[in-house]
Parts: sequence; structure tokens; C-alpha cells
Amino acid sequence: MSDDVTPSRLGVFKERFIHVLIFLFPIAGVGVRHWFSGIFVILALMSLWDLFKRKGRPALFEPEKIWLWLCAGFFMSIVASGVVNGWGETQSKSLGVDIRYLLIVPMYFMLRQYPHAWRWLLAGLLPAAVYVAGHAYYEVVELNKFRADGVYSPNLFGPVAALIAIWLLASWGLWGRLRWLLPVLSAAALWAALMSGSRGAYMGLVAMTLVWILARFRGWSRLLLVGLLMLVAMLCYQASDRVAERVNTAVTDVQIYFERLEQGASQQTSGTAIRFEMWRAGWMVFQDNPVFGVGWGNYNKAVQPYIDAERLSKNVARHDHAHNAYVEVLMSLGLVGFMLFLGMLFYPIYHFIKTYTLSPESALFGLLHVTGIAVFSLTDASILLKGNFVAIYLLCLSVFLSWHAAAIYNRQSDASTSIS
Repeated sequence: MSDDVTPSRLGVFKERFIHVLIFLFPIAGVGVRHWFSGIFVILALMSLWDLFKRKGRPALFEPEKIWLWLCAGFFMSIVASGVVNGWGETQSKSLGVDIRYLLIVPMYFMLRQYPHAWRWLLAGLLPAAVYVAGHAYYEVVELNKFRADGVYSPNLFGPVAALIAIWLLASWGLWGRLRWLLPVLSAAALWAALMSGSRGAYMGLVAMTLVWILARFRGWSRLLLVGLLMLVAMLCYQASDRVAERVNTAVTDVQIYFERLEQGASQQTSGTAIRFEMWRAGWMVFQDNPVFGVGWGNYNKAVQPYIDAERLSKNVARHDHAHNAYVEVLMSLGLVGFMLFLGMLFYPIYHFIKTYTLSPESALFGLLHVTGIAVFSLTDASILLKGNFVAIYLLCLSVFLSWHAAAIYNRQSDASTSIS
């Protein structure tokens, strides 16, 4: 076999293998353990091999470089905070997740070489919608569970189903004759998200839908769709006992919490209200450790002195993180890590908005993805602490950002916005 043929065949096989992995990525992660992380790790290992190659490495543009530097900087802030506060077993164990913020750099270089990757990710949404809806049906109907939680928890199941639902809705113009499937599949994924009972997913659904409406429609169409969104939200609340119970409990718990806080009464909080107390705890910890924070994974140890001083409810120590990504970063990594985190999360939004008119389709998917993750992070810190969520954020944003970069900078025909 000649030398000039072998690399070509290997290259074709590698491209197809990467496309298959990206297609599979969104499908079964809520029901199969380590699905998201496993695919992420395989792609990361493949990208490390590419580091030894000098030929074929794409030249990145400034926005891409900035985001990758922010990801790497965020990882370094985690390490720095851990060293300053005393490196321990907890920090060593979390490295398996934290290192992904660094591994995304070589992975992005690899994905940048494949401008068709986004098509495979969106194609994977079709079976993914069927899977999450079927899984939710099995749990809430067959098993009679109150919430669909998948193999991990509702806080992963709900956001993943929400992302699938909105991505399908936004891809209407990309599917040609297959687009008639999208409303049904999007509704199925929406129902699965509602059955999860995840309030973060509910908030994310509303926020992402608003972004889609504001980006794609103008004038009276925009106003009518905003009104329709409000109507659908009210119908979901009225028609589903699960949705109504989750919303009513949250409102009641928060009302009681703030009433007791104003009265100076003891906060024996639980349910939704405990999260407000945990966020207040995070702010207290940050005020005493403003630069590098208290270190990753030290939440329980950090809040205990405030509990002992009766400044906080003892219930805040029943959890191992602040259930809010922003508060968690602020107290754990201080201002250094917090600024890098905000940059890593929101700089892509700035870039997508700034260049939206140059490639509306790719920009829209980037905006929807980051908006969803940013809103989910208000009620959970899984984007930082759980390998599956970190994999979802980094891999999907890499696919959308590389698609956008190819579309607006390279103007290549293979970056055209069409799936079918």
C-alpha cells in the first residue's frame, strides 16, 4: 500500500468516526451512565494525538483564541485556588472534571477541521427527542414516579431535554422536507423536560424561547409569539400537576424564607428556600475570601463556622455545593476565577451577537446553547462539578463556535447552512 493512500484512508475513517461520535452524543446521555463523558473523553484523546501533527492544523481567529484562553485560564484559576488553600484529596478527585476546561483546547483544534460536525450534532437530536420522551414516559407513567430523573437526576434530565426541544425548534429552516417532523419531536422533548420537574429547565426553556423569538422575528410576529409563549407557559402550569406543584412549592418556600429573614427568625429552611440560604452563605464566604476563594470542593468546611455562629441555617451544610454556579465560583475561586468564568460563559454570547448578521443560523445555535447553560446555572452548579454537564457545555459550544467561525471567516461552501 502506498504512503500517499494510507493517510487519506485513515483521515476519512477518522472524520467518519468523529461524526458518528458527535451524532451519538445527544441521544442517550440521560439514560446511560457516562455517555456524555465517555464520548467527550474519546474525542479528547483523539485530539491529543493531533498535537504531534504540524500539518493540517487550522489557523484560529481572534474570538476563537479568546474563548480557548478563557477556558484554559479558568482551569488555571481552579488549580491556583486549590494550591493557595491547601491541595487535598477533594481537589485531586475533581481534576478528572476540571481538566476538561483545558482539554477543550486541543479538541477545538480538531473539531475545527470538520465543518460538517454541526450537521451530525443536529441530526442526533431527532433520535434524542424520541429517547428522552420515551424515558420520561417509562418513568412517570409505567413506574409512576412523580419526576422523570433519568439515570442521574432531574437536574440533568430536564436541562438536556430542554436543549433538545429548543434546538429542534430552531432548526426548522435547515431540514428541508423533513422539517414536518420537528414540531412533533420538539413537543415530545418539551414534555420530557416538563416531566423532570426541574425548575432550572423551566426557566431555561422560557429564556431560550425568548432568545429564539427575538433573534428570528420582527414587528407584530415577535409580539404575537411572545404572547403565545406566555399562553403556552400558563397552559403547561394549568394542565400538569407536576409543573404546578413544582412552581407553587417554589413560590411558597421563597415567600416564607424572606418573611422569616425580615423578622430575624431562625431559618430552619428546606426545599427551594434552602437555596437562598446557601447563596447567602456563599456571599458571606466570599466576603471573607475575596481573591482566590476557599478552594474547589470546600463548601461544607467553609460554611460551618457561620452555622456555628448561628448566622446560617444548619441545613445549608447538607449539600456539598451552593446550587448556583455563579455563587459556587465566587466563593470557591474568588474574584479571579469568577471573572474568568463570566468571560468563558458570556464572551461567546458577545461574539455571536456581534457577528449574527454574517451567519444567523450558526450564531442562533450558539446563543441558544449558552443562554440555556447560563440560566440552568442559576439553580444548579452541575456545569462546574459534574463531568456530564461540563462535557455538554464544552463540546456543543465548540461545535457551534467552529461552525460559526467557518461560516463567517472562511466562506467555504462546506459550511453552508443546510442539513439535508
